[in-house]
Amino acid sequence: MQILLTLIFLALLSYSKGFGVCPIGTKCARHRIESSLHLSIQQEEEQPKKDENQQCISDAVQVHERTFILKPDNATNAMYQRRRFLPFRKRVSYPIQDQIAFHYKYNELVIPPASSPALDARNTKNRIILLIMPIGVGIGRWYYDRLLEQFQSPEFQETGCQNTFLVPDLLGGGSASLISSDGSGTTTTTALKTLPLLNVQDWSEQLIDLMSNYEEHLEEDASRVEWCLVSNGGCVPIALEIAKRFAEHPNLVQGKLTNLILSATPRIGSLLKPQDTEKVQKSFRTLSGMAGNLFWWYALRKEGKFIQKFSEKNLASKAENLGSEWRPKCVETAKEFNGLSRFSTFAFLAGSLNGGNQERFDALKGVDWLKIDVITGGDKRSNPAKSWFWDRSKEKKNAGKDEAEEYNTIRDETIDETPEITSLVPFLKENGNSGREVVVKGRRCPAHEDAKGFAMAVTTLLQS
Repeated sequence: MQILLTLIFLALLSYSKGFGVCPIGTKCARHRIESSLHLSIQQEEEQPKKDENQQCISDAVQVHERTFILKPDNATNAMYQRRRFLPFRKRVSYPIQDQIAFHYKYNELVIPPASSPALDARNTKNRIILLIMPIGVGIGRWYYDRLLEQFQSPEFQETGCQNTFLVPDLLGGGSASLISSDGSGTTTTTALKTLPLLNVQDWSEQLIDLMSNYEEHLEEDASRVEWCLVSNGGCVPIALEIAKRFAEHPNLVQGKLTNLILSATPRIGSLLKPQDTEKVQKSFRTLSGMAGNLFWWYALRKEGKFIQKFSEKNLASKAENLGSEWRPKCVETAKEFNGLSRFSTFAFLAGSLNGGNQERFDALKGVDWLKIDVITGGDKRSNPAKSWFWDRSKEKKNAGKDEAEEYNTIRDETIDETPEITSLVPFLKENGNSGREVVVKGRRCPAHEDAKGFAMAVTTLLQS
């Protein structure tokens, strides 16, 4: 099946501009695609680095660096790679004692409390909100730039409470694709040309490490810190896993975890179903080979035309919600560090974040120290995973457009509290986890589509 799909994909690509069937005596299609990838990456590297002031984040947002050490599971990540002469293959795996150092950046925004003569620093609450970025082609911590800009408005200052926002690149995404085997961060060695299969535990440990490290550098007493985790889409299991570890180890960090805010959540059925680990590993190995390279090349060709089309069709309520910066940022981030961020996307596509959350919900059942609430985009159209070889009928396409216009029409107010729109909400209530829901504009990426509405929703849930 894999070979058949690859041949079909190559046949389709052969009609693309600049790509033809390889005649005898010339390079094969695979080598030509790899050369194209290498050329585009080399051209990206030759361009002068952009000034930090040109980024779409204000001076109030500070950028910091952090290193996280990961020990990859050798059995999970062992895979076969084809030799130069078919059909012989060689087994490639990470050394048993190998450690991978992920060097990544994270944004920090501190919103001081509103001035009040009746309060002093000792009575000021310190709330730290950790924003967990979604995973996808070219997605990085920039996904929350619009939201951070909104939170700098004076209307979001709280009396007696300092809000700090941390936005890290997740392992294998954005700047977290800069890796090394010795922790130096200089170059990627031959053994690290492919990243390991990352999972919920890996990303959770990275964020817990960041939380602990950040507390160590606080001037005030870290035990008075309140943590809030905000996730988007398929990264809900990461927030749940961190909360589960807090339930098992109350002193995981010095501060307290008080809130989980889950946005654009998957259906509860997909969250609770058992995870097929063997299938995930097999899918990741397939994507880590020629099939994945073809997909990545196709996604970035023509300056990300496929990314824009896919985002408009499957992620955004309206195309204009994405803004002019969405497509170039996705392409720029995806090309960084020789395109190594593709492996975190492959892990996501392989199902590394799908299912297996029953144990996490059980560990959080009825806890009184944690509120789990939901933010939902008002556009509730389903997002079925369909191949681009399948064509939707014109009737379905028109129905989808009419449905989107209807949702955008009825969302006159920025926030509309409508309970139990997603199936996760009643489950959270039954599980004793609050389960409030706030509806904002947008669809699958509401924090980007409706940054102001999302900021108001977060503030509402944290203050009530």
